[in-house]
Amino acid sequence: MANTSKEVKQRYQEAAYIEVGEAYELAGTGFEKLDEEPGAQTSSKKYINDKSSTSSITSYEGTHPFTADQILSEKVIEDFVSIGKLRKTGGDAERSLVRVDLDKPVESKENTFEARCFNTAVEISSFADNDGELQVEGTLHDKGDPVEGTFNTETKTFTPKA
Repeated sequence: MANTSKEVKQRYQEAAYIEVGEAYELAGTGFEKLDEEPGAQTSSKKYINDKSSTSSITSYEGTHPFTADQILSEKVIEDFVSIGKLRKTGGDAERSLVRVDLDKPVESKENTFEARCFNTAVEISSFADNDGELQVEGTLHDKGDPVEGTFNTETKTFTPKA
């Protein structure tokens, strides 16, 4: 049966976990923004018998812009601040991001939800002053395609789709 509900999905229904060291940590407290911008890339051409162009989606250049208060007791924020302050590059500035749809539980698996895992490069663009409180701002840049799977919020484990 089709879902006929007109309820708008709320931001709290999608959790973001970022790999810090060997474990996934929740990007929650301190984060004011952690958006997802798929960044569709297009190509278009105009055929001689058409007045209008024909467009196609050719690829994606996805980003995840963020703003967070510098609450250094939060592991993800501490990690991001370290990336920026120490000017880390390459693999030292790459992290896995898992976006978890908390409104899409997996049947028969407790605390497990549909999820997508992105390999990202962490760009720290500024350490902003927000009325005397320091923030960290930047963008997570996708590296390749996301991987569909599931995420267990208790064990903090991502499992790719078979």
